[in-house]
Amino acid sequence: MTVPTAQLRPATLAGTLLAATLLAVPLVLPATAQDVATGDLPALRAEALAEVNASREEAGLAPLEPGDTLDAIAQGHAEDMLARDYFAHASPEGETVGDRFRAAGGATSEIVAENLGVCEGCPVPPGEDRVEAMHRGWMESPGHRANILREGLTRFGFGIAADPASRRTLAVQTFAGPGGPGEAAGDPLDPQSGVDAAGETIGALREAAGVPPLQADAALTAAASDLLPDGGASLEPPALDLGAALRGEAGARFAQVRALVATCSGCGAEPTRDDVERFVEQWSENRRDILVDADLDRYGFALGADGRGAKTAILLLAQSR
Repeated sequence: MTVPTAQLRPATLAGTLLAATLLAVPLVLPATAQDVATGDLPALRAEALAEVNASREEAGLAPLEPGDTLDAIAQGHAEDMLARDYFAHASPEGETVGDRFRAAGGATSEIVAENLGVCEGCPVPPGEDRVEAMHRGWMESPGHRANILREGLTRFGFGIAADPASRRTLAVQTFAGPGGPGEAAGDPLDPQSGVDAAGETIGALREAAGVPPLQADAALTAAASDLLPDGGASLEPPALDLGAALRGEAGARFAQVRALVATCSGCGAEPTRDDVERFVEQWSENRRDILVDADLDRYGFALGADGRGAKTAILLLAQSR
């Protein structure tokens, strides 16, 4: 068996956007003499999902659900590679698994992963034994195994196509889900715990800078929550109308109000403390001057999630009159 080195691209912070993508390099399996196990595509997909979920269960991970969109793009890519005689994650036109997923209506905020496999001179049509052999090969390759055992995935798709003349079989696994911020993320946060976590994290920065800590302000937190996008989160930073959010007596209490916004994708379905800390870290890299401004003494914070990997954080800092 020849297994090439896998390549992974983990989640990274970039400006106000956290983007997560996963791609593993193709897996090449040599032909083996095996009896044909006849079965139709639904049966092969069921076998592929069962193999993946058995591996995930062994690793203590939640099982994946079948995904019609993922099945469709996996099958389309397998057939396209076979028809046009190539073997790569990107089509000759440069279309990637992410492009195929979005074109089929997949959420932009979700992470997508793909494993490829090829078997030259294998029995045709492929049977469940071929699916099992492919899965074993993927699990023996670190990069492909990482995709199969990735946390933050919820759905799975499978496609397979074979050429009777050349006896070439191509298989595609696809995965998608909201992603996650990492192993240290902790339990989901309720809104007040998010406010507290923001205050603690920013407080550490201000203490290091020799300025007093901020005090949480209910009116600022309510305004930050009102400013979150519909659905809780968006990949585009929302336009903030502070005047509308802080009308009347609430706004009159402050001499100035500053706002910081950040978004992320592929960072989990629920808000966590890890999200708060990473957003504050991002702000500290870009606008540390605001976070440690001694004239600012109040803050409000809100963190929203759309359940599909997108999150938006809004921090309001104010100087009281």
